[in-house]
Amino acid sequence: MTSDFTPPRFISWGELLWDLFPDGDRLGGAAANAAYHAASLGAAALLVSRVGADELGARALRELALRGVDVSAVQVDADAPTGTVRVELEGGEPRYRIASGVAWDRIAWRSELSAAFQAASVVCFGTLAQRNPLGFDAVEQALSYATASAIRLCDLNVREPFATRQIVDRALTLANVVKLNENEVSTLARLFDQRDVVSWLLSERGVRLVAVTRGARGALLATASERLEHPGFPLSSTAGDPVGAGDAFSAALALQLSRKSPLMACLERANHYAAHVASHAGGMPSSAGYAPLTSID
Repeated sequence: MTSDFTPPRFISWGELLWDLFPDGDRLGGAAANAAYHAASLGAAALLVSRVGADELGARALRELALRGVDVSAVQVDADAPTGTVRVELEGGEPRYRIASGVAWDRIAWRSELSAAFQAASVVCFGTLAQRNPLGFDAVEQALSYATASAIRLCDLNVREPFATRQIVDRALTLANVVKLNENEVSTLARLFDQRDVVSWLLSERGVRLVAVTRGARGALLATASERLEHPGFPLSSTAGDPVGAGDAFSAALALQLSRKSPLMACLERANHYAAHVASHAGGMPSSAGYAPLTSID
């Protein structure tokens, strides 16, 4: 660890909600998960989201702040409730039923955030918070303040029935890094009539780097000049679930990219941290015992 280490500034934009599991409620949402994991890995993590003026919202803000995330940019909505998602595990894979008309559908741009976006090393966003036109407009305005060197990572998080061509297309225009899983590769192939989605993203959509996660089989990183693969790491426990593992991968990958680490090191680090999260239950397990960025060369 060097004494002049400056934590990357990581902004996550999108949903903060409660995952309703059969055995109880857990704090979640892709954007909130990513912010939590970035903070756990040593970044200065800011979440831009929106919750209701209700008990679930107050509890979400309290718990996320206790986990090291800056929640000062989470808005409180007097009219819409805090978001919830009913989660069921089928064959070990999560299935989601996402409530509509909730607070995070109404995230608004606020001018006082401009300085934070200008200073950001990473801005991470997905498609769910863009499922209405106002959502896209707010994200677009926010990213207009990010510097050219900032990592703009679109973690697609495609969820039916919100996976429209227009929503995905607009999200891609804002990204220089795209992360998606194998199912989402198939969805994009269908939506955009593309046989090789990775090559299409790199050659026609202006994306600099594409990450494709493969669950227990690791992941692929691709740029215009190289493709790297990693087989993944074995889980340390069978008591976990894959909820949040993709968000953990995104956070670790983006932070390593922001430090200009070699691509294979980025890929290995992201796979290792995702396996750590998948070895535990829920999207925000403790990172106790896991090395933060400051200890990684």
